[in-house]
Amino acid sequence: MQIKQIAKRLVDAAWVARVIEVLDRRSDNRTTELGMLSQAFEFAKINDVPGDYFEFGLWRGKTFGYAYRMKRRYGRDNMKLWGFDSFQGLPATEKHPDNIWYEGQFACTRPEFEKIMGSRGIQRSEYELIQGFYSDSLNDNAHRRLSGRKAAVIYVDCDLYESTIQVLNFIEPYIVNGSIICFDDFYNYKGDPAQGEQKALAEFLQQRPLLHFIPYLDYAPLGKSFICRLK
Repeated sequence: MQIKQIAKRLVDAAWVARVIEVLDRRSDNRTTELGMLSQAFEFAKINDVPGDYFEFGLWRGKTFGYAYRMKRRYGRDNMKLWGFDSFQGLPATEKHPDNIWYEGQFACTRPEFEKIMGSRGIQRSEYELIQGFYSDSLNDNAHRRLSGRKAAVIYVDCDLYESTIQVLNFIEPYIVNGSIICFDDFYNYKGDPAQGEQKALAEFLQQRPLLHFIPYLDYAPLGKSFICRLK
């Protein structure tokens, strides 16, 4: 009887339910962040799209680590991984309807981030970090560091409209035909196109008639990706 009670308590435990939920996702008909990056890197290989990997918004490096795995899987030996983050969490932002973010959210110090990468076997020489809030760090110095580089895969996990529009304005010189750009929170704010990453992308493309973003894959609960084309 006691064994049965213990077993029941385990089955009813929240963490057990969560583990079962995560494992059950293997049968879901959807693409996860890892699956999205796998598709993007394979697309780049098949189509011989040149360039590096850019990620904006690193937190604890989950998707950055996925990109490293895909780089190795698809033999992109010359690809450099570039990470852009304040390492202080989200910046202050104006109030918006449906907002779920707050200042300082997703903070992870740079030493902590580098330690996590090292624990995953990613050597410090295999990636570059550009530190600071985007309003300060996406500047001429960053462009000089990226001189001569292009971006095959771009991962935008900025959450906020303000950060996303800064990123889009910055990456324009690095986009090539076939660049894949992924927006991790595209359908946030209950899918409102007048907020967040959707708003930033619409404004960015409205001012650039020669740049086209072809819808590619939806992924995870909120993400959407595009194939970039230059006329």
